[in-house]
Amino acid sequence: MAKKLLLFFLIVSCSSISNESTLSQQSSDNPLKTNQTQEVLSLSSEEILIRIFDVYKTFSENPDEAVNIIWNFAHEDNQEMTGPKERFSMMLTSEPYDSIVDLKDYSYKVILESTENIQYEVKVLAQNNNYFVITWIFQKTICNEKPCWRTIGVSQPEYFDSGI
Repeated sequence: MAKKLLLFFLIVSCSSISNESTLSQQSSDNPLKTNQTQEVLSLSSEEILIRIFDVYKTFSENPDEAVNIIWNFAHEDNQEMTGPKERFSMMLTSEPYDSIVDLKDYSYKVILESTENIQYEVKVLAQNNNYFVITWIFQKTICNEKPCWRTIGVSQPEYFDSGI
């Protein structure tokens, strides 16, 4: 597991930041209204993480909206690797990521931070009362000519024995 995680972080840390990426350049599958765009630009990585995991709590109530929210916070490189959005949606609801759909609770802490990246360790209490830990990585990029945070990597949920 340590080798997988090390390889994962190595790949993520070597990815380049695209200063040319903007919300307006994203695919038509990812439309954001102007007021939503302004709101997204003003969010910190922590606020985005909270929004994403709050959406996971109620995922089954409106799966399309949940997928849209998670997708819209993904870096364009991440979208390219996991997309199109229909494939991304299937990934979210398939093993091992389905273990966090409709989660009961979560906690998080920053495990690594720089000016361009921030990594969170997120502990999740799943619907089946199992605990999982996930590493969620954001990268600062440019959206509509302003800095913004986007998800660049997510580790697979790993089972662990204690609480959040």
